[in-house]
Amino acid sequence: MSEEEVVNPQIELEEACKPQCIKALLAYQACEERIKSDKTGEAHCTGQYFDYWHCVDKCVAPRLFAEMK
Repeated sequence: MSEEEVVNPQIELEEACKPQCIKALLAYQACEERIKSDKTGEAHCTGQYFDYWHCVDKCVAPRLFAEMK
């Protein structure tokens, strides 16, 4: 009996959705560049990071749950 390797469809769907979220990714990358010179360590890009992943997740969720039915 051969076992098939289980593939996580979420990873593939995330990769497919990332191009649709380029605006949020560019905002995050711009923030990262801005805070490189921060000496206090207080600057962060958490908001932009979560905005990017929210966009990706919003794209992935309907496709992922459709595959799980």
